[in-house]
Amino acid sequence: MMSYLHKVKPVDQRFHEWVDNINKTERIDKSIIAFNFGLFESEEGFTMYLTGSKTFDKDDDDWATNIDFEPKQKYFSFGPEFLKDKDWQDILKYAESLVQSYVKSEDFKTSVFAQAIAITVGFDDGELTIIKSQ
Repeated sequence: MMSYLHKVKPVDQRFHEWVDNINKTERIDKSIIAFNFGLFESEEGFTMYLTGSKTFDKDDDDWATNIDFEPKQKYFSFGPEFLKDKDWQDILKYAESLVQSYVKSEDFKTSVFAQAIAITVGFDDGELTIIKSQ
C-alpha cells in the first residue's frame, strides 16, 4: 500500500505550479515593481505567501510591508514533510532555492514576475534575501 506522502507531488513541483498559476490567473498592475515571498511558522508547519509592492528599497526591508498586491491564492504550504520542528534556517535556505529555481526557469522569462525590479524571500521577523534585483 502506498503511503499518503508518496501520492503528494514534490514540494518544488507544487511551488512551481503555485507561482505559475498566479502568473496565469492574476492581473498584476505594472506599478508593482517588487515581490516578496514571505515565510512564517504556524501550528501546521511552515507556510510561504506572496505579496507585491509599488516600492522597493534594498537598504530597508520595510518596503515589503507596503502591500499593494495580494493574489487570491496567496499562501503555499510546504506540507507534512516540513513539520514545524524543522530548523527555520533550513526552511529559509530551501525557500530561497525554490524561488531561485523558478527565476532561472523558462516560465519565469514570460511571467509578470520577470518585469519586477526585485524579488525577495524571508521570514516576517527577519531579514529579506534578495533573489533578483535590477
